Amino acid sequence: MSRPNILQVRLSDEELEKLKRYAQQKEISAVEVVRDWIKKLK
Repeated sequence: MSRPNILQVRLSDEELEKLKRYAQQKEISAVEVVRDWIKKLK
């Protein structure tokens, strides 16, 4: 699937660490965490 769009997000150090930790626990990338969250939106 082509993904021509880029989303930039500013996070605090704490927010970024939470995202990285969650992704690591799930054994997926931080980008996949965000994409999975977006898929769940209605």
